Amino acid sequence: MCPRCKGIWFDRTELEEFLSSAVKGLSVPKKAFKETSLCPKCGRPLYLFQYPQTMVNIDMCKKCRGLWLDAGEFKELRIVRGYVAKSPDCKECDDVSGVRGSLLKFIAWAIDNLSSTGD
Repeated sequence: MCPRCKGIWFDRTELEEFLSSAVKGLSVPKKAFKETSLCPKCGRPLYLFQYPQTMVNIDMCKKCRGLWLDAGEFKELRIVRGYVAKSPDCKECDDVSGVRGSLLKFIAWAIDNLSSTGD
């Protein structure tokens, strides 16, 4: 963790150890944006993209597959991925990624929670 900016670096599979709902075997997608920031582990460029089924932008290294989460992004991932993991209705949305997939999952989650409260 960076004491200055509060960002967190995760080596290749470390996020999976701290977040049970993490995407296994995550890699940089083709449409990722090449950053000017360099990987703190191997010195290669980091790539910016949305973490699957969320709207959280993360930075990842293609070579060592480590990831950088800015301040607050780990908490946001934990919350959003927790909802995704708990919602059985979202299984049909698994093939849809990006903003559309995130929106479909959120809608399914919201409907589940509204119907469970009796509203």
